[in-house]
Amino acid sequence: MRITTLMMAAVLLAALGVPAHADETLKLSALLKEAREQNPGLSAMQYRYRAAGERVPQAGALPDPMLMTGVQNLPVNSFEFDEDMMTQKMIGVSQTFPFFGKRGLKSKAASLEAKAEKDDYGEGALKIARDVKTAYFRLYRIKKDLEVLKKTGALLDSLKKIAQSRYSVGMGGMQDIIKTQLEQSLLIDKRLALRREDRTERAELGALLGRDAPVAGTVEDIKPEALALDARALADAAIQNRPEIMAASERIKKGETMLTLAKKASYPDFTVSAQYMERDRQNNGVRPSDMVSAVVSINLPIWRKSKIEPGIREAALLKSEAEEERDAEEKEIRARVESLVEQVNKDDRMIKLYREVIIPEANDDISAGLAGYEVGKVQYIDLLDSIRTLLGYQTEYYNRLSDRATKVADLEAATGR
Repeated sequence: MRITTLMMAAVLLAALGVPAHADETLKLSALLKEAREQNPGLSAMQYRYRAAGERVPQAGALPDPMLMTGVQNLPVNSFEFDEDMMTQKMIGVSQTFPFFGKRGLKSKAASLEAKAEKDDYGEGALKIARDVKTAYFRLYRIKKDLEVLKKTGALLDSLKKIAQSRYSVGMGGMQDIIKTQLEQSLLIDKRLALRREDRTERAELGALLGRDAPVAGTVEDIKPEALALDARALADAAIQNRPEIMAASERIKKGETMLTLAKKASYPDFTVSAQYMERDRQNNGVRPSDMVSAVVSINLPIWRKSKIEPGIREAALLKSEAEEERDAEEKEIRARVESLVEQVNKDDRMIKLYREVIIPEANDDISAGLAGYEVGKVQYIDLLDSIRTLLGYQTEYYNRLSDRATKVADLEAATGR
């Protein structure tokens, strides 16, 4: 019964060897374009920076004018408009004009913040692109791991056939067949785990693309290109091109502008008002002429200790905060770029070693081992260990390819490309 169960598991392994999602090729460039257009988080950031742009004209606009209407000098003993010549019906308008330069500074500060918000959007787009690439390369690693398991399953099939042939002529034991079938059942478990991981990654990639369902299709193979990486040059380029640094620089300029504006708080604003006053014909038959008046008033910014000076200190502190944030971001980017360059170079060396030396030698060992086992010159356990070793080498090779591509994508995001 145990052997029958294991044989059924081997049949299931063969059935699972048929690749899923083979009907469509997922192209990374098309997925990146879709993410830029459909990712909801990125769309929200786009609305945010566009809304910030609409605040610029508002910041430089004049305050709303004031409309006034009322009655002046109405006698309280009679409430008659024709009793006293000083009784007037009044209508007027007033407009406040901020001190020279204040409106321009407010508009400039709003414009700088709008530019920073747009740079934040650019930074968000870089991160979304990096996340899409990361998910894509994980799907590549899963695809190649499944292919490796399929090839390993074929090797185990060949090994089992040889073991059965040896057993049929009395040269081998049943335990070799059973061990092979057990190894095949372990491959089934690994394959099922990879299928679960595949579904998870496809769901995450679908969410990044703004889809309501996981992506379907087969990812393309990775073709790593040799990169001449200069960590210092890349870090310098990152400081120049990274939207995060640009946004921080805009906010420093905004801080300088707000500091200048805070210092202008000690200058008064002007309010100009004009009034027209209508007087009724008096009860003695005299019709007095209507009257007009004009007034210019200013506010008195006298609360320096409690209002103006704290406002200046606040603006100076916010400017210093923006400078420190940019400095921290620059240091973090330089360290990140240098670390990624070192990791990519290390992966390149290991990938070449696996491709040109380790895996070819392991394949040769297995070919020789199968021939030797068939004639009794190689022990079964030694051949099985060679197959396991090759499985590990091939899995590690494709893992490194995927990791290397992910690090290059992270490096592209870090340098603002």
